[in-house]
Amino acid sequence: MTEPDPGRPLGLPQFRGDNVPPPKAGLQWLPVAADIALAVGLLVLDAIGTVVAFLIGIDYSGWEPFDPGADNSGIHLTPNWLYVGVAGGVILLTAVLLHRLRAVVSTCLQVLVAVVVVLVAVAGAQFDEEHGARADASVSGHAAASHH
Repeated sequence: MTEPDPGRPLGLPQFRGDNVPPPKAGLQWLPVAADIALAVGLLVLDAIGTVVAFLIGIDYSGWEPFDPGADNSGIHLTPNWLYVGVAGGVILLTAVLLHRLRAVVSTCLQVLVAVVVVLVAVAGAQFDEEHGARADASVSGHAAASHH
């Protein structure tokens, strides 16, 4: 070290010339072990959230909970896949937040899970649409045949 700077307090280190340490990097990466633990924890929360969204989106057509005489044999469960798609969007938003945290493993896993959840929602909606169209056609064809 060289002569102390008279404008600075004496107790602080003073760096000049070759004694200057390199500047710290602006953003630090999350340690790998913490990143993996965060990814596993979020994977569990994603699974729970997707199942809850699926259960909330189920429509119980024909279900009468307070009818003691009903046998409830004609209940049709029709899932509303929009709820599952929204859950996929929320998972994707958490990936953006994890990217801000510099958690690479968690970010990649969240993006992968979000894409899978959205694809499942789209595939389920398409399946229901096709299955519903076939069921409607068979019912209307059967009803039309019985009227003649």
